[in-house]
Amino acid sequence: MSASLILAPGGADRLPECIEIFRGTAIWDRYFADGDRLQRSLNRAAENGELWCALTPENDLVGVMRVVPRGFCGLYPYLSLIGVAPSARGRGVGRFLMGEFERMAREDGCHRTSLLVSAFNASALKFYHALGYWELGAIPDAVKPGITEYVLLKDLHTWEV
Repeated sequence: MSASLILAPGGADRLPECIEIFRGTAIWDRYFADGDRLQRSLNRAAENGELWCALTPENDLVGVMRVVPRGFCGLYPYLSLIGVAPSARGRGVGRFLMGEFERMAREDGCHRTSLLVSAFNASALKFYHALGYWELGAIPDAVKPGITEYVLLKDLHTWEV
């Protein structure tokens, strides 16, 4: 599936679809089930040009990510959120989005990318490690009390000294 995907900026018209991608996931249950936090975050992302959608050639939304340029201490792009539609999971959409995230970083002249992954999300941690991400450290209660977040980085090029 990923060979035919298109990356497009996400606008306010896609927000309901984006929210549905996360509904029922562990991330949804722990962070977004009560209140409108996800709606507000995605709305801000769309307004700031930080929301990106993986679309099929038929314009179906199958994945979404929020990328904050220079969001990690003003140094590296930060992947704030990523999700894949239930019907598209296991079909390369996550890899496509991660590849696009890293491509954007390279084009911006960045040597690293960054993200946080919740300790309860073992499958995501395994996925990121398989893509070459390494753990910088862990932050207890970083986003929500009782949940530890791992800070992951990926080196995109060899450093020139």
